Formats: sequence, C-alpha cells, structure tokens
Amino acid sequence: MDDPLTDIPDILPIILGSSQKLSSDQTIYYHENIEYKNFVQYIPSNKHSLENFIALNRLNRVFIWNDKSRINDVWYNEESRKAVIEVTQSVRRGIFFWVERRNRLIIKLDLTFGNDGKYIIRRQEEFIQPEDFVGTLIPSIVPTIVTIQKIVIGIIAIGIGRLLGLIGCT
Repeated sequence: MDDPLTDIPDILPIILGSSQKLSSDQTIYYHENIEYKNFVQYIPSNKHSLENFIALNRLNRVFIWNDKSRINDVWYNEESRKAVIEVTQSVRRGIFFWVERRNRLIIKLDLTFGNDGKYIIRRQEEFIQPEDFVGTLIPSIVPTIVTIQKIVIGIIAIGIGRLLGLIGCT
C-alpha cells in the first residue's frame, strides 16, 4: 500500500477474508509474521503465521454465502502506523444462509514497511460484539440470549456499584 487511507477501502475484501484470490493477495499485503486476533481465533506471530492466516481465511470463506461490506470510516495515524476501520458487514452464513445479518465490525491494523518500501499489515485485530458474532451462526435466539445475559450482568454490576457507594467506597 502506498497510502493506507486510500488503499484500505480497495483491499477490504482481502482484510475481511472474503476475497477469492486470497493467498496471492495476502502475500502482497501481509507481513510474513502476521499476528491475528479476533473474538475466537488467535494466530501468534511466527515463521508460519502467514500460511496459517491464509488457511484460516480459506476455512472461514467456506461458511460465507454472501458478504456485502460497507466502510463507515477509516482512521490512520502516520506516527504510530496504525489504522482503524469501522465496517458494516451484511452476511449470510452457515446453515441459515437465507437469513442476512448486519454486523458492525471494528478492525485495527498495525502497519509496517515491506521490502519494497510500501505499507504491509503486520498485526490485525477484529472487534465484534458477542451477540453479533453468534448471530451470524445462529440467528435470532442466541443473540437475544446473549443480550439478556449482558443486561442482567450490567444490572448486577450497577447494583454492586451503588451498594459500594452507600457504604462509603469511592
């Protein structure tokens, strides 16, 4: 990449793992020792991490029936060479391929310079709410259960916080 702000929207399918020509593109845009993290998967940086990353995306692509993505915003800091992408992804996945689900995904990229002097991705983190993630696999019921669980845990935490306030804790 020459300019991350203008090039990231062009390579979004590669970043999301939905590109059909993944292995050749990922060797261009990713560092050979890529570190990758998301809600359920982690690939530590090592000499085989790019191969593992390509294999993981190859498996994930099998479960994607449809993937329409829209970039909401891209932030880039030249000094730290970090980029953040906010994406809305409309996906049809798994055995419920007829149900389209819209998810909000935040992707954090740490960039470095490759041998050719262009930017490449050395670390990628993906952030998604748990109910959005499970909603792409099992729609409706499981996201509702996860949301109710988060509400109950929030109410309990607020109650404990108020109780601590009553007994003088700051």
